[in-house]
Amino acid sequence: MKRLCLIFLLHCAFTFAQNTAAVNWINQHAVSIEDASPDTPLIAFAQSVPDKFRDARIFGFGEASHHGREFFNLKAKFFKYLVEQQGVRVFIMEESYQAEHGINEWISGGKGDSTTVLNNFGHYLWRTREVLELLQWIRSYNHGKPRGAQIRFYGVDNQMGYDINKILRDYVQMHDVKIEESLLAAADSCATARFGEVASGKWDKKMIPKLQAIKQLLQQNNEENNTYSHEYNDMIRALERLEQYTAYISWPANGVRDNAMCENVLKILELEGNNSKAFLWAHNEHINKKDFGATVPSMGSRLKEYFKHHYYAVGFDFGNGVLKGYKVKNKQVAGSEYYTLNKPYKKTFAETLFQAQPDIYFIDMDMAGKDSVASKFFGAEMKQLFLGGPGFDPKRQTFSSRKYTEAYDGLIFIKTISPVTY
Repeated sequence: MKRLCLIFLLHCAFTFAQNTAAVNWINQHAVSIEDASPDTPLIAFAQSVPDKFRDARIFGFGEASHHGREFFNLKAKFFKYLVEQQGVRVFIMEESYQAEHGINEWISGGKGDSTTVLNNFGHYLWRTREVLELLQWIRSYNHGKPRGAQIRFYGVDNQMGYDINKILRDYVQMHDVKIEESLLAAADSCATARFGEVASGKWDKKMIPKLQAIKQLLQQNNEENNTYSHEYNDMIRALERLEQYTAYISWPANGVRDNAMCENVLKILELEGNNSKAFLWAHNEHINKKDFGATVPSMGSRLKEYFKHHYYAVGFDFGNGVLKGYKVKNKQVAGSEYYTLNKPYKKTFAETLFQAQPDIYFIDMDMAGKDSVASKFFGAEMKQLFLGGPGFDPKRQTFSSRKYTEAYDGLIFIKTISPVTY
């Protein structure tokens, strides 16, 4: 018994020494981010930009929760920096294709106003004051600039099929494309289908060939009339997104979704040209650059495989704060609930990161991986609190296990977070 106690005490002492060394390293080498305001410049970061960050073409910025104000505002701050300093003009979100038209029209100076533009988002997660303020900044930036110099908005998610059938019918009627009603009805069925209403693993095999037949007819009509245009390209993209949605609801595995999102990013960059640079806004789990098990291939891991060092993944972590979740009564969601997390969970990265001096700071994982002290901490497999769309549930915490040096190229840690404003 005494021997077991001694081993335990020695282990605790070793762990404490390791964590203390890691905290000391962070205090010496982390880049402090002055504040979480989206409107102030990145002064310290601009003076020590990592080489890989400077050379990247696509920047994946995650969030440890879809409901954290500081995550949203810091991403807006970095996006503005990348637009002004590194020529980023493509803004991509974990959002639907259907949101693109209305948002691009507004940020390009078209009709609509700040009270209605957020209604274009299919995910309610983005209908926040923080996102609206960023869209207003983009609208001001685009003012007076030619199309090629403006920032463009794109959605890459495949979780929504709504209205694509209506877009298709309008296009077919406008361009007098001969398509049988049975095929258009199939598109109607795909766009309006819901989870649990289709045969798992079977329905997509029946419906996707019909969508592909529609695409072939559109391509044939386009070739015959030689009418290649942005409108035609967008219609093809919309049909491809409907195929992805059909596959997703028939087999809603994470791999299906992330693989589709990666394909959509590649097509967007192809449309925007070889010199285009993009900012990608999504959850940590989507932008991370390593697969966590064969059944969960992340969008970021595919992008890293394709772009190599030209893809830069920035993950977020935090210590405490007010977290959004749901009230559940009789196994049914009964509104929102806000909980206070007073301190980080034990045996997580955040438990140690929280002890460093800066309130908000950036760590370059390439630098950390090359240091003997930092690599032992950031390269160790530890837990990170996982908060997805449903938010925080104090009775059912979910953790992701990872090595930060493998998951991210850069890490932003925030000591205290607060809820977004819907």
